[in-house]
Amino acid sequence: MLYADLVLINGNIISMNPEQPKAQALAIKHGKFVAVGTEKEILPYIGKNTEKIDLEGKSVVPGFIDTHVHGASLGKGLSQINLRYVKSIKEIQKKVKQRSQEIPEDNWIIGRGWDQDKLAEKRYPQCSDLDQAVPNQPVFLLRVCGHLGIINSKAMKLVGLTKETKPPKGGVIDKNPKTHEPNGILREHALKLVYKHLPKTGMETLKQYCLLACQVMAKNGITTAHWITNSVNEIQALQELKKSDLLPLRIYLLISVESLDRFIETGLSTGFGDDKIKIGSVKILTDGSLGGRTAALDKPYNDAPETKGILLHSQRQLERYMTRAHEAGFQLAIHTIGDKTVRTVLRILNKVLQKIPRINHRHRLEHVSVLNPKLMKKIKEIGAIASVQPHFVISDFWIEKRLGKTRARWTYAFKSILNQGIMTMGGSDAPVEPVSPILGIYAAVARKTIPQERLTLDEALRLYTVNAAYGSFEEDVKGSIQPDKFADLVVLSQDPYKTTYEQVKNLKVEMTIVGGKIVYTREQ
Repeated sequence: MLYADLVLINGNIISMNPEQPKAQALAIKHGKFVAVGTEKEILPYIGKNTEKIDLEGKSVVPGFIDTHVHGASLGKGLSQINLRYVKSIKEIQKKVKQRSQEIPEDNWIIGRGWDQDKLAEKRYPQCSDLDQAVPNQPVFLLRVCGHLGIINSKAMKLVGLTKETKPPKGGVIDKNPKTHEPNGILREHALKLVYKHLPKTGMETLKQYCLLACQVMAKNGITTAHWITNSVNEIQALQELKKSDLLPLRIYLLISVESLDRFIETGLSTGFGDDKIKIGSVKILTDGSLGGRTAALDKPYNDAPETKGILLHSQRQLERYMTRAHEAGFQLAIHTIGDKTVRTVLRILNKVLQKIPRINHRHRLEHVSVLNPKLMKKIKEIGAIASVQPHFVISDFWIEKRLGKTRARWTYAFKSILNQGIMTMGGSDAPVEPVSPILGIYAAVARKTIPQERLTLDEALRLYTVNAAYGSFEEDVKGSIQPDKFADLVVLSQDPYKTTYEQVKNLKVEMTIVGGKIVYTREQ
């Protein structure tokens, strides 16, 4: 008998393993579960050097897997102005002015998180609003979704934005309807005009952003992050953290399609890496957001009939991207929010699969926000995975106003997606939404709008565990608590199955363990 490195006893272990759904104790050796069962069954694994933790009746679930997170942006956002909870443009002005007094005059003032529908003025902030607060320092404020931003006059001057500036393909520069001058609002690819002028992030700073993001995720019970990046330097930063034994969780990388050729040329492919950092998918951004009215719809927005949103690539370009990644053996992770986008992507994906068949491709549709029964049926037929973010239900409280009653009914239709037999997994889209899986589960089970789309607690928990493991081809090594799988788990303050749906949001993460190593305890 091999003695365990770590044993947990006196617990309520919710394994997500149908063959042994409940247990009281477990043993861990060399970073993997070696036994799960009663305390009597685990007793022989306890040696003189075995660490023993008495759970005192607390509940244990498999480590949470966040299937959609912008890691470095999450960490970076902790050093920027947090505008998620502002209630007026005046409050934005106050925060921007305060930051200007805290940093050198030539530094950019950067913030994120505002939502025009939560502002008392019920409109987008504009250049003139920012100029009133800070006229002599460049200001750049991203909307919460990250698909739209505003800059002030100083920033316009620095980036060379004038009446004559043409937006990049897939971008929009908003203008004053009377003067035709830019009003400071930039949408989608037009944001690139600003990004190339922002200060470059050095490697040490980037490592700090990544580490902060990982620490926040570990605190929220996340043991694996499907980490979206368009930066080779960001991947290097994660690798250096791993070499220094500072990386507290596992990373499944979703690389941008713009970086694909560079990876292929160097011989890297899906699955390259190890059980701590692995290349997984190729992320393709195809449209915008519902909040910024840039998600591509088949019919105009209900509250802005002059627009149907934006497809960021031509269909020819999109087919080239998808074919290139699929042919190279990568899993696709395609941003699809509007119903026009979903329909377009499914048509192209079907064409690609007919041309280059692949069994068990597990290509992913990220967000799949605006659907209808016909689109869901096509998703099932093509064998794609739905990667959803339940907390959107809470944040997008304006959805019926934006889309109208009929389309709103089929927006974030999680129950219908599952009922169609589509493999569905959950994530946060942090920093767009809170990085807490518990809040995501709460949003899915306690939904007040379109109650027929509520999930059961079991369905919601599976989004972040067994289903999420399937979404990265890792169901054999993670997602449930059973022998020979990675010892990734979360200790919760209460049994989620014995709380009311409203109380789910009050669950606390008491401890997070990754590979048998404690990476977070609530006492820290």
